[in-house]
Amino acid sequence: MAARAGWKPGEIRSKMFRHTYCAARLQTLDQGAPVSVYTAAKEMGHGGESMVRRVYGHLGQVRHRADAVEYRIEQYTAKLGGRLEALRSVGFVTTCVITGLDSQLVRVSDVAVTPRA
Repeated sequence: MAARAGWKPGEIRSKMFRHTYCAARLQTLDQGAPVSVYTAAKEMGHGGESMVRRVYGHLGQVRHRADAVEYRIEQYTAKLGGRLEALRSVGFVTTCVITGLDSQLVRVSDVAVTPRA
């Protein structure tokens, strides 16, 4: 599916999404409470929290957490725009909320790529 959407072999891997998910999860709130390393480890399928603590542990110390984590993507906007359109053309529905065209921010919690029903 990735090749049909325009990505070259090896250019996109599921590990990239796992890394983004875990990093964002440790910086967000779940029903008003910080997400623990233990919770993130279980959600990712790890038997314990040592791996997550070793790789992402510093993110658990973030003092300001929010319901959504924002990443600046201005250097990727043009490239992502074409790729998102390519995913749409091969049967995926993409939803992405961009917070203002001037700030070029994407809320991770508002991005979804799902098979078209």
